Amino acid sequence: MKRKIAVFTNGWNDDYLEFALEGIRRRANEDKIDIFIFMEYTSYDNNEKDKIGELNILNLPDLKDFDGVLLLGNTLNTANENAILREKILQTKVPSLCLEYQLEDINCIRTENYNGMKELMEHMINLHNVKDVFYISGPSDNAESNERYQAVVDTMKKYGLKMNPDNVFDGCWSYAIVEENIPKIVKSLDKLPDAFICANDSMALATCIALEKIGISVPQDVRVTGFDNLMSGNYFSPMLTSVDRGWNERSYQAMDSLINLINGSPDFGDKLYDSKFDLGESCGCSMGDEGKKIQKKARMRAFSIPVERTIFDWHLIGIDDAVSKVKTVDDIHKGFSKLWESSHNYEGNEFYICLDQNFVDSMVKDVDSKSEGYSDSLDVIYGMKDGQTIDRTSISLKELVPNHNPDSSESEMYLFIPLHSGAECLGYYVCKNHISTIKDFYLNSLTRHISSGLERARQNIQLENLNKILEDMSVRDELTGLYNRMGYEKIVIPYLNDLRSSKKKSIIMVADINRMKVINDEFGHLQGDAAIRIIAYVLKSTVPANWKTVRYGGDEYVMIGECDNEKDVEVVKNEIINKAKNMAKELALPFKLSVSVGYVIVDIEDKVGNEEYFRMADEAMYEMKQKAHREA
Repeated sequence: MKRKIAVFTNGWNDDYLEFALEGIRRRANEDKIDIFIFMEYTSYDNNEKDKIGELNILNLPDLKDFDGVLLLGNTLNTANENAILREKILQTKVPSLCLEYQLEDINCIRTENYNGMKELMEHMINLHNVKDVFYISGPSDNAESNERYQAVVDTMKKYGLKMNPDNVFDGCWSYAIVEENIPKIVKSLDKLPDAFICANDSMALATCIALEKIGISVPQDVRVTGFDNLMSGNYFSPMLTSVDRGWNERSYQAMDSLINLINGSPDFGDKLYDSKFDLGESCGCSMGDEGKKIQKKARMRAFSIPVERTIFDWHLIGIDDAVSKVKTVDDIHKGFSKLWESSHNYEGNEFYICLDQNFVDSMVKDVDSKSEGYSDSLDVIYGMKDGQTIDRTSISLKELVPNHNPDSSESEMYLFIPLHSGAECLGYYVCKNHISTIKDFYLNSLTRHISSGLERARQNIQLENLNKILEDMSVRDELTGLYNRMGYEKIVIPYLNDLRSSKKKSIIMVADINRMKVINDEFGHLQGDAAIRIIAYVLKSTVPANWKTVRYGGDEYVMIGECDNEKDVEVVKNEIINKAKNMAKELALPFKLSVSVGYVIVDIEDKVGNEEYFRMADEAMYEMKQKAHREA
């Protein structure tokens, strides 16, 4: 059986993941190890309910089922993920490693944050005469951001310069937060700084764009630098000056070290590698030949991305439409089948939508969905394997992936994304060997649309069920639960017409409580209602299940159904009469309770109308009733 390694990461840093997952895949392939990647999309500007919904993916795997755990720790800081996962790891004692982030009692491989930033600052000071710096930091309690800031402070001090502590803004690693606040920052300053030094590339790109929007050019008016050396920074114009962390190699080293731990090697604690300054244009330098090649690719990409995104948006609309008009849970499977059998380029040839059983139950029952953890059973509402739709099925939580083969000879990579509506758990999406949609956040958009489509589907199904309940209430007698007069007209008579048009012999039977007026007058209407309910129970428990039974009015009942043998009808008739008498004795009723019954067989060749047959059955019942009154 192949080994399995669980990898945890946040999905927003797509450039980093492209490098990191490639390194992980290379090392896993060498030992034919399966990789299970659990990815969430929390961010600092998420509302709390969405954070809960995203973080629930951390509860999906049982770490005891894995041979090792790898945390992409530098991505797992937006919602305390590292601390949550550390506790789970220490409880299970599974071999583990954290990449690019130190966690107590967890082995770590990381690139240090100081030397590369120091090299960058020396370049800025010596070559570009930078003296006045504005620093855009990560979260104030983040060690990586603080190390980078310390490198800025120390390097400036080395050259007789002083960092103004007021010229620091906490950008929380967020593009959106920085872009929103740059105009306010610039307005608050007496003059532009020589450079904005940013703690990561995402915030540096936001700074460049925000500055351009208010008429400030980079690097002509002010220089901007980042940290991480993301591909998006290389594609940007001006090409971003940054610090490289060698992520592809680090992730390979992390996997190799984790495999050694699994094989019994002792814990090694913390391994540290140097970061390196990476030259770009945003500091004021010109790009070299390699930079020109990258920029050529960027120009081509600038054309293709809007086209690709438009096509992708059509696909998202297709997801919305696929389940927009469903009426049953199984309709969801049918809607998704029609969509993805036509096009599944973004999902790949093997993927599954696994719904939490509580969520599925909530579509048709009055139950609450989970907000923490997953049910033991999962409904695979849609799955595709080898490009073909599979039947709707269910799996246990332990399985995680339908059709997973632990004995295959290839290394596989599975990617899990939470499906949720706010804090409410809907389930998860999992795809096999298809991680390209991580790029440009396609995967986030894809799973968000699946989640919103499922939520709308639930609303539709609940509304459809409510309409059925209301419709059923309109055709049901409140006292007995039998069909009422409206039910007789809308359901029972059409049923009789179908029997007649199908040339099936049918029966119309009429029953009436004897001396009902006496029961009401002498014992009161509550006892009268009890008599009506008792006879209704007798009828429901006696007539064949496929017959339709109606409280036609007052104490009169009508039964209509298919009938092959008149002798059987006589048996039913007598059983109704006898059961009513016996129940009256068993219940020790204060009044005498009996029922008269009459019926007529509807001739399949006869053209007599339903009303005439009903009159004939009523007369047959009335004859019995007259006899009962005479004998009373």
